[in-house]
Amino acid sequence: MKKILLTLLMSLFLLNGCNDSQTLSTPPENNAIVLGIDQPEVYGPLLSGKRVALMVNQSSIDSSGQHAIEKLIALQTKYNFTVTTLFSVEHGLRGNEEAGFGDKDYIDPATGLQVWSLYGSDANGKRLAHPSEEKLANVDVVIFDLQDVGVRFFTYTISMQWMMESIQAYGKEFMVFDRPNPNGDSIYGPLLEQDNVSNIGIAPVPMAHGLTSGEFARMIVGQGWLKGVDNADNRWDLFGLPEYRLPASQLHVIAMKNYTHATPYSLPKPPSPNLRTDMAIRMYPSLALFEATSVNMGRGSDYPHEQTGYPDNQFYINTEYQIDSGLTALGWPQGGQYVWGQSYRQEVTGVSPQQRKPSIQPFVQWWFNMEKYGYKTYVGYDQESQYLQNADRYYVIRPAWLAKLVGSKSFLEALKAASENNLTEEETIRQIEAVWETDLQAYKAMRQKYILYKDGV
Repeated sequence: MKKILLTLLMSLFLLNGCNDSQTLSTPPENNAIVLGIDQPEVYGPLLSGKRVALMVNQSSIDSSGQHAIEKLIALQTKYNFTVTTLFSVEHGLRGNEEAGFGDKDYIDPATGLQVWSLYGSDANGKRLAHPSEEKLANVDVVIFDLQDVGVRFFTYTISMQWMMESIQAYGKEFMVFDRPNPNGDSIYGPLLEQDNVSNIGIAPVPMAHGLTSGEFARMIVGQGWLKGVDNADNRWDLFGLPEYRLPASQLHVIAMKNYTHATPYSLPKPPSPNLRTDMAIRMYPSLALFEATSVNMGRGSDYPHEQTGYPDNQFYINTEYQIDSGLTALGWPQGGQYVWGQSYRQEVTGVSPQQRKPSIQPFVQWWFNMEKYGYKTYVGYDQESQYLQNADRYYVIRPAWLAKLVGSKSFLEALKAASENNLTEEETIRQIEAVWETDLQAYKAMRQKYILYKDGV
């Protein structure tokens, strides 16, 4: 296996937690966003003499389209560092794997570098998310350069938080090449409750959190949300303990230039196989909740996360489509079925991606429509494992998964109460959102300590 020189160190204007102060960047008019990866003059000198690992996938490209692996390898000699290791997350290093799947460990044929998977479990059932001391033995600093979408249950920042726990445990450094949050103009949903911690949510943030990955890393460190590598049950009572604190000097965020949270950003590469368009990314916080239901959210069609449908033509609003027959083998209902429902595509509705905001409205609308057309709206928690068998009669077929996605079991209880009290769709949405408001305001105030860019929310 060939060794390749590399760099890595952390940025001067990159902070960690509440102690540091950074001027918020204001984009001059018509100036293009400068990504973290596009600033080797900042991070190159910081990597001098270091062994570098890259936590990357297909979305890890610079403004010219060059991949982070290729770019960092090319910079090794100039800045005197060595790229030694690659880490892959959900969907794999090349982004070819479906939701819930990742790579196996392997040697990358293009570079000769070791690729360690951070997604899934080993042969003994142990989670791979925390790389061991052995896997980090040839590493001084890990660079995180993954395109996130600003949604709590999108797993890249979860993998980041777990990696940071290994960084803290084994005395390494962590650097984030910051990228835009394409949903950065929104903060929405309840904060995750500890009872609903899972592999799709481990930090007490809203569904749409309004942070870039660099800001999220700063919040994790500043709030003390690291719990150690052996904390398999994600106990929040370990938050803030001194033995799990990451020193500020070990976190470096390479901040963007010419970016605010209100800056529209069209992703040059899909961050995952089913987020292929700007519209899908903008609708993802709203439509991903349908993972817990019998309603298809576009998976297995040409427009994942841009439409919803069910195999009953009573539900027709503006679209009908057939779902790929292979979907059931991947654990999703309605594979091979012809479905009717609602499209959110701009070509159909005239509404642009930037006009779309996170909302429970699509989910609540389907709840009332299912009820209207004689379907049962939910199963009990004891029926979770039978979700595929229940897909022809019920709406919410995975109540525990719904609680993990939303962050709280109270969402389903509120929907039940709305039906019992004959509330309208609009009244239901208002009541549910009102319950979140106090916690959201507290979160927004706390968030101000960690943001690096001016706000649009």
